[in-house]
Amino acid sequence: MRRLVAALVPLLVAAPIASLGDTLTLRDGRVLQGSYRGGTADMLHFEIDGVLRGVPATDVVSVSFLGRQPGDPPPPAARQTTEAPSVARVAAGTRLRVRLSNALDPHTNAVGDLFHGVLEMELQAAGTTIVASGSQVEGTVAAVGSGPGGGLSLELTALQIGGASQAIVTGSQQSVAVGGNIPAAPAPSAERIPAGTLLEFRLLQPFDVPLR
Repeated sequence: MRRLVAALVPLLVAAPIASLGDTLTLRDGRVLQGSYRGGTADMLHFEIDGVLRGVPATDVVSVSFLGRQPGDPPPPAARQTTEAPSVARVAAGTRLRVRLSNALDPHTNAVGDLFHGVLEMELQAAGTTIVASGSQVEGTVAAVGSGPGGGLSLELTALQIGGASQAIVTGSQQSVAVGGNIPAAPAPSAERIPAGTLLEFRLLQPFDVPLR
């Protein structure tokens, strides 16, 4: 019996881990069914109903594996599936052109008020569109200037991508235009900003978009 166990243990230690359905027959007559999880020359590891147990090698009479026996050539290595999903990064400094969906007025709006708009451009990476033109955006009134020259300072806070809301961080709008033309120099408006106005913002922090 000792010679049998001595011959069996090296094969078990060298054998690759099997799937659920392996069987250990013990000297006391018990038969354990589960999954062989490796071991040493002195102790075999066997998982039964999700619990990992140690079985002394001297207690083992025989072992059988589902579909193979100890010493058989190992099966082909499984393909690794732990790679992180591919993502595309929208870099800090990217300019976002947004058309307002609602009007804003420095005389009636306050800090923290929400506004909505539509992205008037595509964001691309590696020749693929990762954020489509027409995507919804959301922002807040960051500041309201006082005095005759005071105006609204707006920041974007979220961008809808594939039905999910992506938090973003931008600086205040860099320019304001009516009718679709963005002036070359920043021109924050002290007057009412009507719906349909085209604004431009610049990302302060990058964000990642999963590639499908």
